[in-house]
Amino acid sequence: MQLTGQNYIAGVTSAEGAETFFSVNPRSKERDDLPYHNATAAEVDRAVEAAAAAFAEARNYSSTRIADFLDEIADQIEALGDDLLHSADRETGLGLPRLTGERARTTGQFRAFGAMLREGSYLRPIINSEAAGQPSIRQMQFPVGPVAIFAASNFPFAFAVAGGDTASALAAGCPAVVKAHPGHPATSEMFALAFKAAIAAQGFPAGAFSMLQGSGIDVGQWLVAHDGIEAVGFTGSLRGGRAIYDAAARRPRPIPVYAEMGSVNPVVITQAALAQRADEIADGLVASVTMGTGQFCTNPGLILLQDSPAAQHFIAAVSDKMSAAPAGVLLNETIARGLEGAVSQTIANPEINVLTGGEAIADSDYFCFSNTVMQTSASAIRADDRLQVEHFGPVTLFVVCEDADDLRATVDALEGNLTSTIHAEADELDDISDLLHQLREKAGRVIWNGFPTGVAVVHAMQHGGPYPATTAPGTTSVGMNAIYRFMRPIAFQNVPDALLPDALKDGNPLGIMRLVDDVYTDGAQ
Repeated sequence: MQLTGQNYIAGVTSAEGAETFFSVNPRSKERDDLPYHNATAAEVDRAVEAAAAAFAEARNYSSTRIADFLDEIADQIEALGDDLLHSADRETGLGLPRLTGERARTTGQFRAFGAMLREGSYLRPIINSEAAGQPSIRQMQFPVGPVAIFAASNFPFAFAVAGGDTASALAAGCPAVVKAHPGHPATSEMFALAFKAAIAAQGFPAGAFSMLQGSGIDVGQWLVAHDGIEAVGFTGSLRGGRAIYDAAARRPRPIPVYAEMGSVNPVVITQAALAQRADEIADGLVASVTMGTGQFCTNPGLILLQDSPAAQHFIAAVSDKMSAAPAGVLLNETIARGLEGAVSQTIANPEINVLTGGEAIADSDYFCFSNTVMQTSASAIRADDRLQVEHFGPVTLFVVCEDADDLRATVDALEGNLTSTIHAEADELDDISDLLHQLREKAGRVIWNGFPTGVAVVHAMQHGGPYPATTAPGTTSVGMNAIYRFMRPIAFQNVPDALLPDALKDGNPLGIMRLVDDVYTDGAQ
């Protein structure tokens, strides 16, 4: 497959920028020969204008037509074949087995949204009939307009150019202008080719999708500041997400930013759990911390437990297992430098004890960092919120609490997270109920006797949480409900039936489930 190193603006390649960057293989630190062109402000402008024109044309497309488009995208991604897998493997070092599964998740997301659109109730139609002194009011969800999507580095398929943010935006009926991640530009361009083919096959307006390359912050800043963009989806670091959030807030007309910015994902382990299955928990914890070389936003980075001989034995066992595990490949040099800086900041605190690792492996042929276990006290972490920083790699920090009260005080001091986890036994349910609900207040997903790495693309999934995990804790970036980030409710008051959308008409021509006068029904009003 011949790649160009150019941007894709409404299906047309463009390379007006003089600044270029290159794809780098993290296993060898060698760069590819093809230069990729940073998009210019003029190219960003054209992409957004094309998206606005596409929205004007497609804003009233039926759910079925959009669903067919989503299915076509999945088909075209699969048509890229193994070239896509090998490209991503060269650029990320994630390995073909992981990438094969991620491709299935990526195409599955598009098809799952398509199925939801065909069922129809995602529109959330609500009808309140005219009553004494009350008008007839009918409400449903509509797309917000062109959306800017920022691709993530750690999931080159599922959270990147063709990831869940793009899928949910297109499912909502919103054209997507995607800022590709500079860590995998070749893979990003291959996805752009799949979108171009899907748009042609389904007769969609070309501006429904554009892909912009960029190695710095300029492209993203121009994109967020553009008045034609109505919302932003972002997955990445706290620093990057906050910069985008602030840029959107500075606009004369601010827009929502749905930024998922990582998390330390606290795990609480009770004494009873240690007594019953310490080895099992240790194995699961090490596997979770090192999965994907720790480069998951749900990596368990903070482990809380009460001090005891069993707890100290457990910490030592985890440290030994982490030390024995092979060092994995980090995605790129930026990730490696960021991890080294974050760990260095943490171990500079005199209350931190490094049990294993704690440093980059300087003589390695690939980007890597030693598997790292650190330990501190509950009072130390309450005194310094910098100890709650995310270490984006194979790193975890044990927090040893004096007793149950100390543990609960520490949970109270935690910042917002994507997940929180508790390992406990069945005979502790009454004793730990309050603790479980404390953890609930700190995260979007609470896990019982498991580990946070991995998400399911289902309706019930909540991948979000209180700040600083996200900027919008009431939303999710994984699962079917992700679509509502890019939709808004509109109510129609006393509007004639002939002028209403089909989902709100008296006869319910779509045959979908609606809330009519406080009763759910798929019948006519």
